Amino acid sequence: MIMIKISGFCILLCMLILIGPVFSEESTLPVDDIALMEDLGEGVIVGEVASVDTSVNTVTVKTDAGKQKTFSVISGETILWKGIEDIELSDVSKGQEAEVGYYTDDSGTLIASWIDILVEELSAPLVGATEEEGSPKGNQGD
Repeated sequence: MIMIKISGFCILLCMLILIGPVFSEESTLPVDDIALMEDLGEGVIVGEVASVDTSVNTVTVKTDAGKQKTFSVISGETILWKGIEDIELSDVSKGQEAEVGYYTDDSGTLIASWIDILVEELSAPLVGATEEEGSPKGNQGD
């Protein structure tokens, strides 16, 4: 009876050791996997908008490393944002910072799944606080 309990425990322990990595909290992709995704034609690129052509629905983005990619924007498919606002392709301008999620279609064209025009995040002041002490106005140590 003890032998059955010990072997059952060993089996359970081996299963936990084998499937444990599946439940680990690390969810980031190794650099090699990210490079593989780009080789497969999908990924995310961040850079400056180099050009926008609304006549053929394309956006070209240039990264800090100087690499340029041109993406097709598909009406009804590509999602465009500026901060939290939905925008149109005509709202995108040369010189704006953008993040583009993309994939490559069967013909080799880069398709933008989404384009997020990056905006500077401003911190909101605390309501009722003074600039000096952070204490509520009107209660400044009478």
